[in-house]
Amino acid sequence: MDEALLSRLRRLGVVKTARQIEPPAPASTRPRHRPLSLEQLLPGGRVVDSDDGGCFVIDRVFVTDHRHGGDALADLLRSRPAAAVPYVPDARLEALDFRDFLFLDTETTGLAGAGTLAFMVGVAYFERRPDGGDVFVVRQYFLRDHGDERAMLRQLDGLLAARAGLITFNGRSFDVPLLDNRYLMNRLPSRLAQLPHIDLLLPARRLFRARLGSCALGALERNLLGLQRTQEDVPGALIPALYYQYLRTGEMGALASVFYHNQMDVLSMVTLAARIFRQLDTSCCDDPLDQFSLARWQADLGLRERAERTLRASLAAEMPFETYHEGLQRLAALLKASGQRDEAVVVWQQIAHTSTSDVTAHVELAKHYEWVERDAAAALAWTERALALVARWTPTPNARLTRAELAHRRERLARKLGGQDSL
Repeated sequence: MDEALLSRLRRLGVVKTARQIEPPAPASTRPRHRPLSLEQLLPGGRVVDSDDGGCFVIDRVFVTDHRHGGDALADLLRSRPAAAVPYVPDARLEALDFRDFLFLDTETTGLAGAGTLAFMVGVAYFERRPDGGDVFVVRQYFLRDHGDERAMLRQLDGLLAARAGLITFNGRSFDVPLLDNRYLMNRLPSRLAQLPHIDLLLPARRLFRARLGSCALGALERNLLGLQRTQEDVPGALIPALYYQYLRTGEMGALASVFYHNQMDVLSMVTLAARIFRQLDTSCCDDPLDQFSLARWQADLGLRERAERTLRASLAAEMPFETYHEGLQRLAALLKASGQRDEAVVVWQQIAHTSTSDVTAHVELAKHYEWVERDAAAALAWTERALALVARWTPTPNARLTRAELAHRRERLARKLGGQDSL
């Protein structure tokens, strides 16, 4: 090398010539890290190829006697989807069996937004064996990268086409709109909105929130289904980050917990559905508070006869006094609405004699004796009792309004008793 050029290179910080630079170590001596493949991580999994590309799929088959917490998967087959018709107004459920349904749950890259992907779709279904028995199949579709999405959506559509109904947990608000959007972005038709859809979150809240509080699926597993997940599980909030980590590094190890999480979600939907439908079908509940909640739901839907029967059954059991008191109020309202006023009077009297703060029953009794029995003296007596209760209330605008209404009623009844008004 020219000495002048070498001098310039040294001034620039280049102190070694090419000849002086040590060659790299032979490939055989360099450390190698070979990450697990999906097939190694999840034995039995496979890549299903199609004209749209490939998608990783894994199936797990369970006997229907498999217990998930305190319930068996087969317990659901003892109920009928038709039991949900009064609560989920879709007459198509009348003709279906739970073997016709597809359970569905997604794991996603986020909670919302046009760019959110379902990188894993877990589905499950009952399948007839050649001997006439049933097995339960859990199938999980996984995107190795975003290029697998179209192939996955095609495969999912084929499975949806073979089923007549859909069961999810919060799928009406989240999973189905998300997948519908992904079908749209891939210029593919979606049949999800066409299927009869039972979203278990609504009935779970209506039946169990009064007793359990939280109706998140994990809380229902612990407090209702008698299920405790193993250390294999991962919190749902961490799942998007684990998938992004996999996309960056190719590391598969943490994904095993995501597959486990999704599988458990799907299995829990089956046993949760079994609990819900047993109660909808028979109105017999595991706890009086659940039965009271069912009666309240039935009343809100206008199912008066069912609500009355269910409410009477719940009131016959032990429950907190406040709930018992509310149950009596609701029963009296149902009896009044159905024309069973004499029975309603008995319930109102029971409320009035057991409550030290509720004036509703006193007012109803005052109305009854004034307008039905034409007994102004009895009506005045119940009005005076109501005023005595209101006098103990904290002076709020509502308290002042109630007191004014009762005082007006007392004055009118006093005039009647004084002969100024005719009965």
